[in-house]
Amino acid sequence: MNIENGLKRYVGIKPPKGFLPRDIAIQIPSGRLMNAIIGPRRAGKTTFMLQILDSSELPESNKIFINCEDVNFEGITTDDLDKIEEAIFKIYAPDDKKEICLFIDEIQNFPSWSRWLRTLFDENKYKLTVSGSTSELSTFKVPSALRGRALNTLVMPFSFAEFLMAKKFTSYSRHIKVQDSGSLVSLLEQYLKYGGYPAIVTESSANTKMQIIQELYETVIQRDIIEKNKIRKTEVLRIFLNAALGSACRELSISTMQEWFKAKSILISKQTVSNYISFAEDVFLFFKIYPFSLSPRERQVKPRLYLADSGFLTMIGDDASKRLENQIFVELVRRKKAIHYWKDQASGKEVDFVIGKDKADEIIQISYGLSDPQTYKRETDSIAIASEKLHCNKLKIITMNEERLIRIKGKRIEVVPAWKWLLDYGVVYPEVHELV
Repeated sequence: MNIENGLKRYVGIKPPKGFLPRDIAIQIPSGRLMNAIIGPRRAGKTTFMLQILDSSELPESNKIFINCEDVNFEGITTDDLDKIEEAIFKIYAPDDKKEICLFIDEIQNFPSWSRWLRTLFDENKYKLTVSGSTSELSTFKVPSALRGRALNTLVMPFSFAEFLMAKKFTSYSRHIKVQDSGSLVSLLEQYLKYGGYPAIVTESSANTKMQIIQELYETVIQRDIIEKNKIRKTEVLRIFLNAALGSACRELSISTMQEWFKAKSILISKQTVSNYISFAEDVFLFFKIYPFSLSPRERQVKPRLYLADSGFLTMIGDDASKRLENQIFVELVRRKKAIHYWKDQASGKEVDFVIGKDKADEIIQISYGLSDPQTYKRETDSIAIASEKLHCNKLKIITMNEERLIRIKGKRIEVVPAWKWLLDYGVVYPEVHELV
């Protein structure tokens, strides 16, 4: 371990050449609050942090960057953390009459990181910006030592708008019509198939894209779940996560998972299943949503799992409809929506997303297309019943490339092309009156 070398390497560091400015508001908290940049591994947090660093008008000596994954910090102990401050003032010699900005990347790799951050915070010497591939930095899971001291910025893989910018595709406008949207739809199909991780978006080879997806998935499992949580039954964990991956966008039953493992002669407890899901959530591999209900108890049963990026689903099959649903979910997360699903126990009808906390503000159904009469009836019936039961009239069906306004059973349902919704473009709907 060589702390000084671990700092020297990043003196004067800049964002990589040709980097894509993210479509994320740069939040620099006022006062003493630290900025916590959270999100999945390799989603672009480091580049985003360097974008913040580069935008500061402070002298270079007062902009300190620490990469906690640098090889020079390998083997660092809690006792070594104090030596980092000594090395900072030796190497950077910051002007203590001006604000000193300390940027710490992938903080979860350091031992006792939360207590160390609290110590730095209490010293009142630095303006702190930290990043981590762990939800333990998020508002809801932040360690008690840091509670009330951090403002979160979530960095997810590229949005569809960022994907288009990365592809240098700008020949479209918000007034484009569905019949002229062929290029956009083709790019959306590519985006859904391989996802929005920066390293994948900039790669041209389909085989290499899949290799990157698989390697990223394996790295998250090995480094962020197995090693971090000291998992001993690693093969059981991998089998579980692969099974959960196959169950994405559907209700996850712990008892069903136990029975599935039992059929493979593997005994696994409910607590272990719950732990595995939590471990995957903590590193943003999976997201979990619950059914919409006014009953607090009913909101905590039968979760559905979604992934941080639709590209992971391509590892297990070619279900374009599921990839579309997953990516709509990711965009809702990016837009900071309160997300639930809804299922009517009496009729079995269900809708994919109900937006709102204590009441349903919007109901969203995902369907790749509505050209099939049975699909049309299923989706419109479900959303109409949900509208009645949840007392919500803001209704939307997101499809791959259909746009119209349906009036059915006294309800007004907007049918929106996914590319237009993902780009957050307003639409003008051709109206269709249904004879019902």
